[in-house]
Amino acid sequence: MSIQLSPRLRRIADYVPRGGTVVDVGTDHAYIPIWLLQEGVSERAYATDIRPGPLERARADAQRHGVADRLTLWLCDGLALCPPEAVDTVILAGMGGETMRGILERAPWALEKRLILQPQTKLPELRRWLGERGLAVLDAALADDAGRIYLIWLLGAGQPEPEPAVDRALLRKRDPLLRPWLAERIKRAGKELRGLASAQSPDETALAARRRELEALNRIYREVSLW
Repeated sequence: MSIQLSPRLRRIADYVPRGGTVVDVGTDHAYIPIWLLQEGVSERAYATDIRPGPLERARADAQRHGVADRLTLWLCDGLALCPPEAVDTVILAGMGGETMRGILERAPWALEKRLILQPQTKLPELRRWLGERGLAVLDAALADDAGRIYLIWLLGAGQPEPEPAVDRALLRKRDPLLRPWLAERIKRAGKELRGLASAQSPDETALAARRRELEALNRIYREVSLW
């Protein structure tokens, strides 16, 4: 029986091309690579985690689902043990934007691969950093998982949009999850803005950036509310 993916994990897996070889960083139970192998999307897959416990569970899951011979597991920080030539798709999901940036800084070769990211925090900062390295969001999707909405990016080489508040792909699709997701983003950006403003020595550059983001989010929210 095929492993069942949550809506968030399925959205991520859907961005992996058939025939692609993937590495799932911070894999936990390795549900995504196991599913990709079971469904014939990938012939071989790799997964890493910094903790031995999750990797042991992943190994047991791979054996139970009959794909252990095609899944390689590495106990390491980020992509430290992954040979660049081994994969064409890199998944980073369920971690903060700063953590993702650190992993990619230590393995710059990954920026030349197909990148699938599901950042939990620091979205504007991560997006700006990726854009400075010539990466553009090729597609974006939202997933409602247990009452929480997650954003997934598919990135590759291209011309990045100038500091977008919302990816054009989400607006083009008229994703029904966009309105509640925007409301949460507005709430979070407002909280961050108040925190920056109350600092003993406010960072004026960060304050200005957060104000611009909040204004853009509110403008788009009003537009989306008219759909």
